[in-house]
Amino acid sequence: MTKFEFPPRSSRGAVLGFTWSQIGMVVAGLIATVVGLNLLAFNKPAAIGMFALGLLLITFGLLRFKGRRITEWTPVVIAALIQRWTRQHQFRGGPYGANTVGEHLELPGPAAAYRWLPAIAADGTTEIGLLHHRKEKTVTAALLCFGSNLILADSDVQTQRLTDWAQVLNILGSEYADAGLIRWAVTARAVPDSGNRAQRFLIHRAVDTTSAAYESLAELTAAAAPAAQRHEIHLSVVFDVARLSGEITDAGGTDTAIATVILDRLTGIEAAVAEAGVTTGGWLSPRGYAAVIHTQFDPDDQEVVDLRGSTPAGGGRTPAGVAPRLAGPVAARTLGWQTYQHDSGYSRTLWVAQMPRQQVPPTWLTPLYMRTTCRRSVTLVAQPVPAQLAALATRREKVAKAGDDLTKRKLRLVQTAAEREEARAVEQIDAEQARGHVRYRYALLVTVTAASEKDLDRDVRAVKRILSRSGCEAVSLAGEQDQAFLAGALPLARGLKPMRGWFA
Repeated sequence: MTKFEFPPRSSRGAVLGFTWSQIGMVVAGLIATVVGLNLLAFNKPAAIGMFALGLLLITFGLLRFKGRRITEWTPVVIAALIQRWTRQHQFRGGPYGANTVGEHLELPGPAAAYRWLPAIAADGTTEIGLLHHRKEKTVTAALLCFGSNLILADSDVQTQRLTDWAQVLNILGSEYADAGLIRWAVTARAVPDSGNRAQRFLIHRAVDTTSAAYESLAELTAAAAPAAQRHEIHLSVVFDVARLSGEITDAGGTDTAIATVILDRLTGIEAAVAEAGVTTGGWLSPRGYAAVIHTQFDPDDQEVVDLRGSTPAGGGRTPAGVAPRLAGPVAARTLGWQTYQHDSGYSRTLWVAQMPRQQVPPTWLTPLYMRTTCRRSVTLVAQPVPAQLAALATRREKVAKAGDDLTKRKLRLVQTAAEREEARAVEQIDAEQARGHVRYRYALLVTVTAASEKDLDRDVRAVKRILSRSGCEAVSLAGEQDQAFLAGALPLARGLKPMRGWFA
């Protein structure tokens, strides 16, 4: 069976694993200590204060808290405090929003700039939901996908599927990256199956409804309805409008021109995914896209939206989905540092800071998908790194490792096994890039949603246990839960810091 091995999370810093911010805090602490020694003979209270300040700075420079350096927590804490001081941690939409009677959706935080972009497929009738972020100058679309059982397949089928999917990753990271694709994400969410699809399937497909076997299956599916779940998978892609400016200008430079250029790329991506053996349900329409976003913010509305989808349109009845302008929440706010409250739900997002350190099979995440009974979303967001930038980054990492090794030899410091493993991973990445593989920046996020904070705490503990048994280290994104929800729960392919220049 094919095994996968993830590289360890890099601990490299400016010097011997320490970042410049850490070095600055330690140096400032040493300066404060020296000043305290000079003041000791003249002003003891001031000297004691400088000693305390120096100790505090040195401690903060070297200490780690919940998987992060204190220097990494500093901007998060400052931003969260500013957010609360300016009352930006609360959101009011719907009838309380500024765009109450407008045609555009209202989303909280950095997603507030999203606007629907009119788009019609090549058949002239099918609407495609495109979200245009006016500030970031990006366009996002989401493809509905249907998974297939990989566990029960034989090893040859598993290998072929993995090979086909690897080909898709290379296509997305090379061919379509040159065509304006800057990010993509796979979001798999588990929601209550309010419509009991298993029961409907049995009723519609059964031939003999009088047999004992049918009666037994009917009782089984009816009893399982309250606990039944369905899994939805979306592949969301993000295009940079600036990279496509030439084609857009040639097409007229309007919103219609942007949609035309993007739709041309979407057709090719859907074909590539289908060729990899993944069944697709087409790109989400504006109402379908809005339904996914809306039910993530308002879980209690899931049943209503599902019933609406099973009701035929016409006769004055509401069509399937949700009106695009009503996709956002009516109210949302951050509760403390760990919880995000939105309409009828409470959510907490976990970041998988460290993937499994040992080799794992292709199905290593199966327990997270199959053994969780809570409402949760698992999102892998990835960004292809341009070949030249990837080569430069690898070269810089190798030079830094060599410099650290030389410094440790001069200082007669030992090299740990973790540092040797990081050096080996850098060499492996360099070899894979030389063979033509695309390098990615990625993040794995898990968002858990519940009806109360008590239920949320219980479900998060269960998810953390499953991730730990899978070899992962999960960290709750304290102080960033509102932004983390947008990245982990919604098919918007967000959650990665932008790359800037050659020093990204």
